[in-house]
Amino acid sequence: MLERVFKDWRLWVILVAGLILWLSSCTKPETTLYICKAGQHDFKPSPVPFPFAAKTMTGWARLDSSCWYNDLVEDNQDWNKLAGVYRWADVVKNKNSFILAWRPDPMRNVFQLCLYENIDGANRPHESAIYKVNANQGFSFWFAESNGEYILFVDGTFLGEQDNDKPFRTIGKISAWFGGNRTRDYDMMLQMDF
Repeated sequence: MLERVFKDWRLWVILVAGLILWLSSCTKPETTLYICKAGQHDFKPSPVPFPFAAKTMTGWARLDSSCWYNDLVEDNQDWNKLAGVYRWADVVKNKNSFILAWRPDPMRNVFQLCLYENIDGANRPHESAIYKVNANQGFSFWFAESNGEYILFVDGTFLGEQDNDKPFRTIGKISAWFGGNRTRDYDMMLQMDF
């Protein structure tokens, strides 16, 4: 799939634009503060899930130190969702989706980022490519789309390509949520532009 994607001249234009975005990511864009209240799973405000045509999208985020934890036993290894897209035709966002996910690293105030897919309802994190950021460190991300298929970059680093063979033609945005079976007993915050 990657060879097919790179043959498409539009992707090269997108890659150059992404490089320019990444190089200019030293400045923080206008962001929204997202808060996951104690006892909740969703970071709010949540975007209204209007459908739109699949396209390349960029974003910027910063995970606050309040998002780091190491006391949730098995949930410490669960992937929390930051941003992404899902196939609108599936109605639900956890059936076929392409997501940038995060979880706390064992090292205090460090986070792991990875590509995370839902394929026909099955959870498929791409843990072979982990990107790490510190708490309060801003980073850019880029969902590059070509012919209904996505690839993901964080700060210009390739994290993976879509394994799902279903094309994403009409999509909805996925908002940030805290996964796992447990919730936090305090508020968590992050900043994001997506």
